[in-house]
Amino acid sequence: MSEDTKKDLSVHRSEYAKSPILLRAQKWLAQLTLQQKMLAILVVIGASLRLYQLTEKSIWLDEAFSIAISQHSLADILRMVVQTDTHPPLYYLLLKMWLVLGDGEAQVRLLSALFSVASIVLIYLVGKNIFEDERIGLIAAAVLAFSPFHIWYAQETRMYAMLTCFILISAYFFFRALRFGNRRDWIWFVLTTALALYTDNGAFWYVATISIFFLLSLRRYKERLTGWLISMAAIGLLYLPWLPFFWTQTRRVTEDFWLQPPSFQTVLETLLDFHNFNFPYIELSLVYMATIFILAYIIPRKGWQLRLTSLWLFIPLVFSLLVSLRQPIFLSRNLIAASLGYYLLVAGTVGQFRSSKAVLAFLLPLVAMNFVSIGYNAINEEKEDWRATAAYVAQEVKDKPGGLVIFLPGYAELPFQYYYSDYEASVETQGYPGDEILLHPKPKEVGDLNALFKGVPYVWLVVRDIETVDPNWSVKGWLDSHGYVRQEDWINEQLTVLNYSRWDKAPVSISPNGVGTESKVFLPHVYRGMEFQTYVVGPGETLLEIALRFDTTIQVLMDANQILNPNSISEGQELIVPITGTTDSTSGNPYP
Repeated sequence: MSEDTKKDLSVHRSEYAKSPILLRAQKWLAQLTLQQKMLAILVVIGASLRLYQLTEKSIWLDEAFSIAISQHSLADILRMVVQTDTHPPLYYLLLKMWLVLGDGEAQVRLLSALFSVASIVLIYLVGKNIFEDERIGLIAAAVLAFSPFHIWYAQETRMYAMLTCFILISAYFFFRALRFGNRRDWIWFVLTTALALYTDNGAFWYVATISIFFLLSLRRYKERLTGWLISMAAIGLLYLPWLPFFWTQTRRVTEDFWLQPPSFQTVLETLLDFHNFNFPYIELSLVYMATIFILAYIIPRKGWQLRLTSLWLFIPLVFSLLVSLRQPIFLSRNLIAASLGYYLLVAGTVGQFRSSKAVLAFLLPLVAMNFVSIGYNAINEEKEDWRATAAYVAQEVKDKPGGLVIFLPGYAELPFQYYYSDYEASVETQGYPGDEILLHPKPKEVGDLNALFKGVPYVWLVVRDIETVDPNWSVKGWLDSHGYVRQEDWINEQLTVLNYSRWDKAPVSISPNGVGTESKVFLPHVYRGMEFQTYVVGPGETLLEIALRFDTTIQVLMDANQILNPNSISEGQELIVPITGTTDSTSGNPYP
C-alpha cells in the first residue's frame, strides 16, 4: 500500500470517528452503567435466539388461522373471532396492520419476536421495581432471555408473546402506582391491563393475581385503596363492550373443546415447560426446581415479594384447575402469565445471594439446560409440515386434471392454502364435513359422497385429525368400495395424504396374486390381498346371474367395478370378480 493511500485511509478514519452519529453513540455508551450494559447484552442474545431459525419450521394450523383471519376486513375480523375463535380480537387487528409488510413466514412471525424481545427489558424493570434491586432485575431478564418456552412462542404467529409484553408493562406501572401513588401510573396500568385482556383470556389470571395480592396486602397499601378501586372499575368499563362476545365464546368452548381434564402430570409438565421447555433430562429439571423452591420457602427470607411471586405463579395454575373441573382449559401456553411469576421467583431466590459466584453457580446450570432445550426444539420438536404437504400435492396434481383434494377436517385447508397459493397448480378443494369459513365465504357441506365424487378421476385425502370429524373413515371407506385405487400414501409426522386414482385412471400395476393386470382393470384398495379374476359379460347376462355364478353379491360386483346402476352392464364388458374369504395381512401401512 502506497503512502498516499495510507494517508487517505487515515483521513477517512479520522472523519468517520468525528461522525455525529458515531460520537452520539459513543457518548451514549459511555453514560451507560454496568447493569445497563449487561441488560443490552442480554437483549442482543435474547433477540438472536428468537430470530435464529425463525422460518425453519412450517406455519402450522393455529398460525395459519391467525394469518387468514387477519386478512379480512376489520368488521369481518370481529365477526369471525366471535364465530370461530376463543380469543379476543386485538392481536388479529394488530396483525392485519402488520401484514402490510408482507405475509411471508419471517414477516408474520417477526411481530411476536419483537414483543418477546421487549419483554426482556420489561421483566428487568419489573424485577428491579419489585425487589428494589438491579441485580435481581438482571437475573429475571437473563432467565427470560434464555427461556426455551418464551423463545418457542416468540416464533409463532400467535398472541402469547404480545400478552406477555402487555402484562409486564401493566405490572411495571401497577407496582409504581403502589409505591408512589402517581395518577399517571394508575392510568397506564388501566390502559395496558385492558390491552392485555383484549389480547388473550390468559390475562384474567394476571388480573386475579394482582387483585388477590393487593387485598392480602391491604394493610401495607391502605392509602392506595381508592386508586386501586377506581382503576379496577375503569378496567371493567373498558372491557365491558367485549363481555357479551366473551360469554358467547365461552359457551362454545363448553360445548366443544378438545382438551382432556388435567392431572397431576399435566400440572408438573406445565411447570417443566416454564422451567426449560422440552428439556430431555427431566430429572435434572426437577432437581433444579426443587432446589429453588426449598431456597425460596424454607430458608428464612419472608416478605411481600415472596408472597407476590408465589401468587403470580400459583394463582393462575389453581384457578385454571378449578375451571377445568367443569371444562378443561389447562394448557401451558394459556398459562404463560404464570411463567413470569416463576421467573421472578427464581430471580428473587437466586438474587438473595450477594456473592456473584453463588449467583453464577445457580444461573449457569439453568442457562446450560436451556441451551440444550433450545437445540432439542430446533432439531426434534416438529410443527405440522404443511410446507412439504402443499409441495407434494402441487407435484401430484400437475398431470392429473379434474382431481379433488379433501381436507379432514375442513379447517386443515388453512395452513395448506397458505403454502399452496404460491404454486401455479389449480385444483378443486372440499373440506369434510364442510368447508372452512375463513377461506370460503359460502362454505359447502358434504351431504352425498356419490354426488361429491361423481366424475372425479383423482382424489387426495389430506388427513390431520381424523378422530374429530370422521372416526369411522367413511370417506376413505367409500373410495375403497367404489372403484378407487389407493396409491402410495404420503406420510409426514402428524399429516398424511391418502392418494387415490379411479380404476380407469390408475397406473398399470401387478395384482396381489402376482398376475399382471391390463391397463384398464384395477382393483380397489379394499380388495387388495384378495384373490380375484376377470369376467367378460356374455349376451343378455345380468349382474344377478354373474353374482350367482361366482357365489357373490350384486353389491360386491358394483363396488369393485364402480357400477352405480346394476342394469347398466353391457355385452363384452370386463368385470372384476373378487373371491371372498381371503385377506391382506402384509400391508404394514399405519392407516386402514
